[in-house]
Amino acid sequence: MYAKPIDALFLIVVFLLACSNVLAETQCRLDTKQGVGALGRIEPRSRVIKVSHNAGPEGARVEQLFFQEADSVKSGQKLAVLSDHAKRKAEVDAARARIKVLEAQRTVEQAALTFNKKEHVRHQSLEPSAAVSISLVDAKLLAYEQSLANLKRLSAEIAHAQSEQKIAEAELDNTLITASITGTIVKIFTRPGERIGDNGLLQIADLSQLDVVAEVYESELPQVKVGQTGCITASGLTRSYLAHVRELGFLVRKNDLNDTDPLADRDNRIIEVRLTLEQEAVADLQHQLFRQVKVRITP
Repeated sequence: MYAKPIDALFLIVVFLLACSNVLAETQCRLDTKQGVGALGRIEPRSRVIKVSHNAGPEGARVEQLFFQEADSVKSGQKLAVLSDHAKRKAEVDAARARIKVLEAQRTVEQAALTFNKKEHVRHQSLEPSAAVSISLVDAKLLAYEQSLANLKRLSAEIAHAQSEQKIAEAELDNTLITASITGTIVKIFTRPGERIGDNGLLQIADLSQLDVVAEVYESELPQVKVGQTGCITASGLTRSYLAHVRELGFLVRKNDLNDTDPLADRDNRIIEVRLTLEQEAVADLQHQLFRQVKVRITP
């Protein structure tokens, strides 16, 4: 007696699933002439960040590298140590030791100043006599003034040494290379023992969110609005992916991506439009950064 309602419910579920599949397929179509078509490339939303050094134009040699490609790192985490790290650390230790010596000397001089000041005041209050000559009073004054001068000199030397310590600490910090963002190491250019070149040490990207950078013709940009839906595909991909327009570029320039069509214009003027890929695409495309794709942005 319950067979017919159950069968009817089953057919309704199947129909709804079929409709949802059809709807999903119609949401992402490239065979339509509606909207704006463009070439694009896959990029992480964070961009690909080049991590280098501050060792100056002469460069620096890598002593230790703590991560490998595909490793995850956190912002501020130490990535590598340069070869002059030990030397710079010794300079910092030497500066700190010099400051301690000078501070000890200043403590001694402060005690001497206190004593000489008391002696100067006491002898100045006494009447000149055979026991207290004018020359002795002058000597006490001179000792007090010398203590004052020595204390000022030591304070100046300590301030100078502290400045040198800060410089040494900054140079020490330059021998440690840290991650500028939380993400994944996508490429290492310099290994231990090698000197860092123009490519830097390595590249980091946050692969948790991917974008497609579409090169839209300047004449078609008025048709593109933030929030519009885009369809992404490329040769070799088993499926297409949805994306949504997040931001429009400001600069008009020549196109970087060229169509395979031999009749296509190689010198188009374009504006970059960034689309956020659906989360489902991240796992499939995170190993294909900068891959060229086709984009269709629909109203």
